[in-house]
Amino acid sequence: MEWMDRERNFWLIGGDKRQQALAKLLEEEGHTVHVTALEGEGLTPEPLGPGLALAHCVILPLPVTRGEGMIHSPLSPEQLPLADLFRALSPGQLLCGGLVTPDQRRQAGEHGLRLYDYYAREECMVANAVPTAAAVGPTIAHRLQTNFMDI
Repeated sequence: MEWMDRERNFWLIGGDKRQQALAKLLEEEGHTVHVTALEGEGLTPEPLGPGLALAHCVILPLPVTRGEGMIHSPLSPEQLPLADLFRALSPGQLLCGGLVTPDQRRQAGEHGLRLYDYYAREECMVANAVPTAAAVGPTIAHRLQTNFMDI
């Protein structure tokens, strides 16, 4: 990818261990990475501010929100409404998130933002399903084995 050959400015907002890993990978590639509502693994969260307008891409978690429009941020005590993020961005900025709802896409559009759903891509769904199946699989197998032994 030619555009990735140059340093980019990424903001990762919210998320879980997948976002932590992504932040580290982007830093290792030489990109500037800022995080908000995402902590641990040596990451230092920053408040939303004027630097956000310089982001080439804002990466939101999977799922983007939980509850009443709050950005999904299980690794941070920070509660950040998605609407506040939209207001802090500049028209034309690119956002990527997982399991984007039609309402979220509409709200982003009202602010002149481009919001893409990376989870809608088949390779992302498959890549996310494999670790989930590996983690859940042994539990299901154990339950089945236990149930059959009762017969």
